[in-house]
Amino acid sequence: MIKTLPHLLYHQGLRYPENIAQMAKDQNGTFQPVSYRELSEQMLDFAGALMSLGTKKGEHIGHISDDRQEWQVISLGCMAAGGCDIPRGTDVTQKELSYILSFTECRTVCVENPAVLSKLADIADQIPTLENIVLVDEQNRSFEKYDLGKISVLYYRNLLRDGKKWREQNPGVIEDMVLSGNSEDTATIIFTSGTTGVPKGVELTHRNFLCQLEPISQRLDFHLGDRCMCILPVWHVYERLFEFYVMYFGGTLCYSKPVSTVLLQDFQKVRPQLMPCVPRVWEALYQAISKKIKKGSGISWLLFKLLSSAASASLQMKDRIHGRTRRFKKQGAFSRAMTKLLYIPYGLLFPARILGDRIFFRSLKETVGGQFITGISGGGGFPPKLDKFFNSIGIRILEGYGLTETAPIVAVRDRYDAIMGTIGKPMSYNQVKIVDDKGKILPCGKKGILYVKGENVMKGYYRQPALTEKAFDVDGWLNTGDIAIQTVTGELMIRGRQKDTIVLKSGENVEPFPIEAKLSESPYITQAVVVGQDQNSLGALIIPDIDAIKQAAKSDGRNAELSETENRQKIMNSPFAKELVMRETERLICAKNGFKNFERVSQFVFIEKFENPKEELSAKGDIIRFKILQNYRHLITKMFAKETKKQKNLIHWVYDLIGQN
Repeated sequence: MIKTLPHLLYHQGLRYPENIAQMAKDQNGTFQPVSYRELSEQMLDFAGALMSLGTKKGEHIGHISDDRQEWQVISLGCMAAGGCDIPRGTDVTQKELSYILSFTECRTVCVENPAVLSKLADIADQIPTLENIVLVDEQNRSFEKYDLGKISVLYYRNLLRDGKKWREQNPGVIEDMVLSGNSEDTATIIFTSGTTGVPKGVELTHRNFLCQLEPISQRLDFHLGDRCMCILPVWHVYERLFEFYVMYFGGTLCYSKPVSTVLLQDFQKVRPQLMPCVPRVWEALYQAISKKIKKGSGISWLLFKLLSSAASASLQMKDRIHGRTRRFKKQGAFSRAMTKLLYIPYGLLFPARILGDRIFFRSLKETVGGQFITGISGGGGFPPKLDKFFNSIGIRILEGYGLTETAPIVAVRDRYDAIMGTIGKPMSYNQVKIVDDKGKILPCGKKGILYVKGENVMKGYYRQPALTEKAFDVDGWLNTGDIAIQTVTGELMIRGRQKDTIVLKSGENVEPFPIEAKLSESPYITQAVVVGQDQNSLGALIIPDIDAIKQAAKSDGRNAELSETENRQKIMNSPFAKELVMRETERLICAKNGFKNFERVSQFVFIEKFENPKEELSAKGDIIRFKILQNYRHLITKMFAKETKKQKNLIHWVYDLIGQN
């Protein structure tokens, strides 16, 4: 029985020693294979190196890197040595880095490149426990090791060599540790944003991950040797779980990046069967496909629209015939009998499906390598339009749902029994319940708050017992903070968010409170409400300080007339006010102030005041976010409708790559 994640890789290294575990590019851009035996040995060697540095059981080891071949070696090597990793991507801010590494008392930190090393060097004095930094990218090779005060900086490749020697001198020690590991030990602590800006450390065990692998395999059905394209940040739990899943079925992890000259070219080289992804990538691919066909003749575009619509209609009929539809009450015998009549129009659409496949769809499937079986969409809602389009042309996309706190998968559609518009049934290792505001369990078809309980649910938030207690009810159910509804056949649908976290289409989680607090520092902004759920970027509803804007207009001179008017709408509609506030958002929400690119506010609309303050504000004056999202939906929809014109770059690179194939 596999008890830990290092045990999983060690087992596969013995079972499939020559099978390819990873494919990663060398300096010339050529994919180089790493076998399961090689990957397992590298993991054991790195664990030996950590032991030679004095690593103790339960020790926390920082891991600041993006997805690459060495990532799993370091992560699983930390666990094999009895410790757990504290992962983060290279875009981490120094403030976050200092907090996370000092809070977890890391003695050793692995960094991807000199740029991250430089960030860490600037704040090293803020991490009193720090003794060793491991540098993965080898530059200035003439230095075997160099000092940064009392902190040693070591090369990753040299550590692997030292670890191999340590294992030779201590035969069987690491292997025995791997085989005797405990599934309840902490495997990793993944920090997510907190509502007050203080990150929360989600403590996940080996069991949290391992319990999911067999049930996921039953839903997705991949096999030995199948290839998975890896493009998401692996420190995010979503990508991380899927990489463990690929190891479980003996597949190959193929590392690429979603950038203009890479991804679709790599599809042709690797020809993957699987890719976990976020909605934004599929949206960009759809827009690029549409734009490419539009550049042809008008007849070609019209034919494409007709044939893709026919394919979509055909898929929906097929699903209805086989009972794969969202239902909130049981289907009667008469209704079931009537659906059989759909065989007639379904059959009549057969020629259109064949024609569409030969003219358009077959070549579109070639853009993702020609052997693609399934994409998993997570990290945000999958737009219904894309859901219908890709699944109808033969590129199967399954939507799933989860949280970092659930490691992450709560539900995912079944590859052979998918019901579009849902996130599938709950997985066998967890239970769900949907309750109202008073905790009463609701029947199917009723919206309520989604709670989860199961083997995949976290231990808790590291060293934050109050937050942990708040996250669970008295019976140990985790409050996801999401509003859900369940069909009569058990599928879940997410209908909104009770909690404040915003999930962008890129899969990035954003906590709006720190951004709103920073924006309120502007003399021209009275209050801001950040929005952007399932969008490409953030937006905001802003209540401006009219008097301050009028004073600025008076000082500007060219807009002095604004300072004289009492018409507040005229001021809010003026280019001067909009440009002034946009400059303020750019000044305040920037890297200098500790914000990341995806946290920037790209657009906003002014509102004069909250129209229903008794409904939209609490007794303390805090915003009731879901009410504001509901009451100002028309303004938010209009604001993001304009955003599509600003997303050309992402569409262009996919389009250019498709044009090369």
